[in-house]
Amino acid sequence: MDVGIIVPAAGSGQRLGGAVPKQYRLLAGTPVLVRVIRMLRAAFEDAAMVVAVDRSWQDHAEQLLAEYKGSLVVTEGGSTRQESVFRALQHPILAEAEIIVIHDAVRPFASVGLTHRVVEAARQYGAAVPVIPPADTVKLLDANGTIETTLPRGRVRLVQTPQAFRRSILLEAHQEAAEDRFEATDDASIVEYAGYPVVTVEGEMRNIKITTPLDWCLAEQIVQVGCT
Repeated sequence: MDVGIIVPAAGSGQRLGGAVPKQYRLLAGTPVLVRVIRMLRAAFEDAAMVVAVDRSWQDHAEQLLAEYKGSLVVTEGGSTRQESVFRALQHPILAEAEIIVIHDAVRPFASVGLTHRVVEAARQYGAAVPVIPPADTVKLLDANGTIETTLPRGRVRLVQTPQAFRRSILLEAHQEAAEDRFEATDDASIVEYAGYPVVTVEGEMRNIKITTPLDWCLAEQIVQVGCT
């Protein structure tokens, strides 16, 4: 299998609150992280996978994902999402992968079809991400919080995961970012920084990232009534 998968899952989930990080919380009886892994396994059954977690939760994560042991490894993540991905990318289990898929540990509703579309775009163009249009007008602010300009909504998109990249491009980009101490909130930004174009595919509105208590309420509704 030429696809490898990275799931950065070392976040503490402070904005959601609670003693248990959101990726381990039960959503309709199933941990969010397990829901994510099941989808990724359904998309690429034989793909090597690295799940990067906080050291204090590593034993717990290994127990949750024990059924996938062999083609999946749980490893210690870094202090940032970017560092977690870079560490995971260098794991030997991914050495033979040509395409790397990176998916947030707290996006449990991405579909298999979306994952396939992103990977096929990455095969063709080298780097691909899913996007959705914003529902609201988007303003660019200055350092004081004053509106600097209004961005043309027709050209603005919100970026999701899974994101997919040729491994050679992603590794080079992360190495350059580490050397330059460039920090970003997603891997597409790191690849852009390295000078590579990133194409987009249509994302999914229900592919929410669980960050706040309101997101958790929405996630429960999606599970219960199957919102699309």
